[in-house]
Amino acid sequence: MAALWFAPMMLGEEQKSETSDAPAAAAGILYAPTPRANARNMKAWKISLVPLAASQVLDMNSGWGRRELNPLLGSADGSFGMKAASIKISLTAAMVGVEYVLIKKYPKTARIFSTVNWSGAAVTSSFAAHNYLIR
Repeated sequence: MAALWFAPMMLGEEQKSETSDAPAAAAGILYAPTPRANARNMKAWKISLVPLAASQVLDMNSGWGRRELNPLLGSADGSFGMKAASIKISLTAAMVGVEYVLIKKYPKTARIFSTVNWSGAAVTSSFAAHNYLIR
């Protein structure tokens, strides 16, 4: 194994002192994604916003005018209406905005937020499916 590492030196080829991973290695980062990986993760995050938004709309549609169990979303008579819809839209937009700012600062987080968005969409869609089943 050591012979393979020393082989370029024994053959007269010099090792490059500066590589593209040198700054990452100096900073103690084990994994420094390439710009291509960052672009792929960013695209995956953007795609994950579609099911996130769709699941929120589906949940709002399935509960419109019905009794809302969440007291923060329910109107004065306890039903799901405009107040609840605006709160859901605002919270989703705020979450996406925070994700965007963090992804711009730390591009590696795009992969994590993509998974979070898909998971949130699955959970919210299951709530909507439940609402449709009990109609």
